[in-house]
Amino acid sequence: MPEPVLLVPSRGNLKKYWGGKERLQFLEVPMPALNMKLWDDDFDGDLFRGGAAPGVYQSTASGTSSATAALVTTGADRENGCVLLDAGSDNAGRSDLSLGMHYQANRNCVIAVRLKMSAITSVKVEIGFTDVLSGTDAGALNVKATPTFNATDCAVWSIDTNDNTNWEGVAAATGDTTPATTVEAAISPTADTFEWMIVALREYDSTNNLAAAKYIRADANGGVTFESAWQTATATGAISSNVLLTPWVFVQNRSGTQRTCTIDRLIVWQRRTGS
Repeated sequence: MPEPVLLVPSRGNLKKYWGGKERLQFLEVPMPALNMKLWDDDFDGDLFRGGAAPGVYQSTASGTSSATAALVTTGADRENGCVLLDAGSDNAGRSDLSLGMHYQANRNCVIAVRLKMSAITSVKVEIGFTDVLSGTDAGALNVKATPTFNATDCAVWSIDTNDNTNWEGVAAATGDTTPATTVEAAISPTADTFEWMIVALREYDSTNNLAAAKYIRADANGGVTFESAWQTATATGAISSNVLLTPWVFVQNRSGTQRTCTIDRLIVWQRRTGS
């Protein structure tokens, strides 16, 4: 199995770890070390990486007035560089953002997203990893309450106001008829307020391809306010360790009222190999 990776590259962790061997983990992420894979996008400039929208990303929208990922060009959010996902004006209208299928739990992959939502009513949002690219699933989750899934393998922070107004950690694994117990964090976001949502995966049984998920929330400045235990399921793990995954951000209307999600920064990292 690969060496552990740092889950929260924050100033607080730099202070905490500077005196010991863990400081090496902190340095690996921003540099990164030769055995680390890193994607870090602050969405600066007039174009996406790769050119015209959505650049190197995959982005799909469905519903009246919905829009694929677009750089924010006006207002205060332009200062840091942001991307807007717009679900439009239809009930179940949606917009999403993904990369390629380059990540696996057996390499200890982590995604961190700084984002905000236009409202915390009539909305579903997901952040994490899933097993298909944009345009295939209308969300990794189908329903959050008593979870049902569109994805076969996924691990996401999700808010779905058809259930409640809290962020909860939900995961599914190949062959799993009983998903891992939902992580109920009792965290309700504030509309139009940035926060960091982090999902980390790690392998714990390479023979049976089982992996666990961890869910972390931090405030707008990176101060951690919640960290879950590692989420597992008895038979299959929270998520399969050997399935290729993509980073994933998704917003969907739960009524005929427009909802948007603004992404300020997207960071994804993992070991380059599983050993």
